[in-house]
Amino acid sequence: MTQNPELVVMLTHNDFTVMNAAEIFEECKDSKAKFWGFKEHPLPLEDMKRLYSRMKECGKTTFLEVVAYTEEEGLAGAKVAVECGCDVLMGTIFHDSINDYCKEHNMRYMPFVGKITGRPSVLEGSIEEMIDEARRYVEKGAYGIDLLGYRFTGDAVALNAALVKNVPAPVCLAGSVDSFQRLSEVKEASPWTFTIGSAFFDNKFGGSFKEQIDKVCDYMNDNEVVNYYDTIADQYDESRFNNSYGRFIDAEERRVLDKLINTKADSVRLEIACGTGRLTNYASHGLDASSEMMAHAKKRHKNVQFRQASATATGFDDQSVDLVYSFHLLMHLDEQTIQGIFDEVYRILKPGGRFIFDIPSKKRRSFLHHKQENWHGATALSADDVKRMVTDKFEVTSSHGIMMLPVHKLPVSVRKPLTSLDFALANSMIKEYSSYVIFELQKR
Repeated sequence: MTQNPELVVMLTHNDFTVMNAAEIFEECKDSKAKFWGFKEHPLPLEDMKRLYSRMKECGKTTFLEVVAYTEEEGLAGAKVAVECGCDVLMGTIFHDSINDYCKEHNMRYMPFVGKITGRPSVLEGSIEEMIDEARRYVEKGAYGIDLLGYRFTGDAVALNAALVKNVPAPVCLAGSVDSFQRLSEVKEASPWTFTIGSAFFDNKFGGSFKEQIDKVCDYMNDNEVVNYYDTIADQYDESRFNNSYGRFIDAEERRVLDKLINTKADSVRLEIACGTGRLTNYASHGLDASSEMMAHAKKRHKNVQFRQASATATGFDDQSVDLVYSFHLLMHLDEQTIQGIFDEVYRILKPGGRFIFDIPSKKRRSFLHHKQENWHGATALSADDVKRMVTDKFEVTSSHGIMMLPVHKLPVSVRKPLTSLDFALANSMIKEYSSYVIFELQKR
């Protein structure tokens, strides 16, 4: 399972921000889009600041795309983005001064590549030269690349695929994604994000502005994990945790988390895949890709800040989080996606920050000859697997087993004494034969 590209809704038409951008955002803030942005012209600066502040209030990741071809204009655009508190600066022709300014202010920078002229912009150049150019910018510290793929005078599909494949950084395909055919091509190229602006104003996808956004998100989101949890959100707590097995698992997980997380500390603690909020009492921030699951979490935890986003593209700033934890997520994903989550968590954690997660034990499943039939809980890892996947980024600082014995299946009268025995066995030398193992990693 690979991560689908995320839509960035641009409140722009023909490369200029629409004057009623704030009104449109209010009408669409509850749509399925998590990333929002607009251009540097012609909204007054104070209006831009208010709109970005409102977007952040609503849990959105924010983008400013600056269509500037000189160093002076590009640097001015970067200063506007910083003043507005924007998450990502897109566009401008790359200059060291702009790159250094973004680094200084901890803002992600995604410059254009190729020869760009006009407004609406036109992209020219060779694919090979643009790949080389993009790599140079990334080596200098740019977060990613703003690629005007469908403004290219050559083969746009070939350019998009080649640049995404050959540049080791996030790529945003910007400009003229205006049909479901192009959405399919974007999905095939698999960039980090893609923008749509004018096409929504021109009603290319049919319906109201919000309806078009949701249609595009649904079309791009063939993630069966998210779809599944959206469907079962209302029954999830009752079916999974209001029984002897669920109550036992919940108690044992909390027993470990109580040891590992200090909720009284003044720290940013992010729960990824917070679901309905069962374990969100340990967090200051919650994140989930399922809007339906997260709606329940929001009702439970009024003091937690929530954001709808994927685990591989959280939208948090570099080195902005003290601790990340995630339960009952990685087991549903393939190793490539899990690796993407490790990379994203490493990016957002402060130096020395910790990541706590659970995963079914590969050794136990091998011992019991257990094989999962579908994606649900299909992935199991060993301690060696985890070390192999994180060795350059994290150190494994502790591990804890969950459920060595089937205590939940035994008579109620013997469960309590056996629970202590089970916990001791699950945290002994044979912990890898527990049903689940909780790993604690520390960022190197």
